[in-house]
Amino acid sequence: MKLGLIRNLCEKRAGGMRQLASDIGMSEANLHRCVNNNKIQAADLEQIALRLGVDIRQFFDDEVKALANNTDTQTSASMPIVDDNYEIKNDNNELISLCRTLVENYQQRDDVMNKLVSMISCL
Repeated sequence: MKLGLIRNLCEKRAGGMRQLASDIGMSEANLHRCVNNNKIQAADLEQIALRLGVDIRQFFDDEVKALANNTDTQTSASMPIVDDNYEIKNDNNELISLCRTLVENYQQRDDVMNKLVSMISCL
């Protein structure tokens, strides 16, 4: 990540890092810590990018940006086409099947948890 860019952009902004920190609901000390340690939560980085009027991808290394750009194009090219009857129109049947199985497993887990809760509440 290139969080030092935040400091550079804030130098050109009224109020600097203090105002940016206030704008995103973070202490100035915490913002400095994030920039110095080059670590920040995604939601905070998203707010910073919005406040500074920049694309969030500017804060990422070139390798990450290239991966994100490649993923964007691959995702749109490989997205399954679904008609009104939810029939899959490409080769993603296995992925869809795995997703359905995962959902069923979560539903079974929820059923078991609900039964346990009802049994415990009867004690």
